[in-house]
Amino acid sequence: MDRVLPNTIVPLVVCLFVALNLQAQDIHFAQFYNAPQILNPALTGIFNGDTRYMGHYRKQWANVPADYLTFSGTYDTKYYPSKAKGNDFWGFGANFNYDNAGFSSLTWAGLQLGASYSKELSKNTFLTGGAQLGFANRSYQTDDLTLDAQWDGDKFDPSLPVGEVFDNTSDFFVDLSLGANLRLQKDDRRTKLDFGLALYHVNQPRQDFFDNGKIKLPNRFAIYGIGAIKLGGAVDFLLRATTQFQTSYREYLPGAAFRLYLDQSRGKELAIQAGANLRFNEITDAIIPTIELHYRTLGLGVSYDINISDFEIATDQKGGPEIWISYRIQKVKPLGVFKTCPIF
Repeated sequence: MDRVLPNTIVPLVVCLFVALNLQAQDIHFAQFYNAPQILNPALTGIFNGDTRYMGHYRKQWANVPADYLTFSGTYDTKYYPSKAKGNDFWGFGANFNYDNAGFSSLTWAGLQLGASYSKELSKNTFLTGGAQLGFANRSYQTDDLTLDAQWDGDKFDPSLPVGEVFDNTSDFFVDLSLGANLRLQKDDRRTKLDFGLALYHVNQPRQDFFDNGKIKLPNRFAIYGIGAIKLGGAVDFLLRATTQFQTSYREYLPGAAFRLYLDQSRGKELAIQAGANLRFNEITDAIIPTIELHYRTLGLGVSYDINISDFEIATDQKGGPEIWISYRIQKVKPLGVFKTCPIF
């Protein structure tokens, strides 16, 4: 065997180990607070405005042979019942997710339709319940797969048959998720706290590619807190943290940032933000610096995973970039005719 092989075996073994440990996990973003409908169905419609569009792009582990690509596009809007008491409102949304990973191009493509209802408990306090119905397809390709049957005892021979029978290479399923969120806010419009929990895959849909398989997609639990505190005239301090569980897998992701307002004029708001997140489970996985720009109703965020786990032997600390963009529409409503958004 060639002497260079030991230098490549270690990263490949690490890649295999990570792939095996991530097989049951959902997609996730380092900027989880900017991906509300993935974090909790009850966050549908929880924003300052009437309509919101968001896009999320993540490229992970580009320095290893089997990288990950994730994209999410979301839309949500509000509806104010004319007969509702106080400032109660509905939220409706749609969320498209696409994830592609590995040599087999293991792909998840799905559309989730969500609805929420926010009840005003008292001034500046809202309790929201939400549900999400998803339609998704998982698939993979066999063209680039290499299996042990192609080892002839001396070398790898791609011309040899793989010796495997694949019953199905795609699987369509319906998915149901539920959640609740509590919003506390102050009249200054910049001090607020969201705290909530969500249960994804309530129905545990089947996730197998074999005709006689009975593998189910396990529940995912998410608990989080996302807050902002106005420190002074032009500075806010932001804290956020989430804990997510799926079978034996865990993810802990706390973070903090400072936001500086360069212009606070109504309709001309301009702010820059900088901070960092830390992702860990049994080990410390990555440090994630983040920067954001907020101009009027437009938001743009960029983060980068700096891998510090044992997997850095393969990644060279290059976890990957993540980009988020958001655009909100705030309608002008005649006073006394239409309700205005009660969420800051």
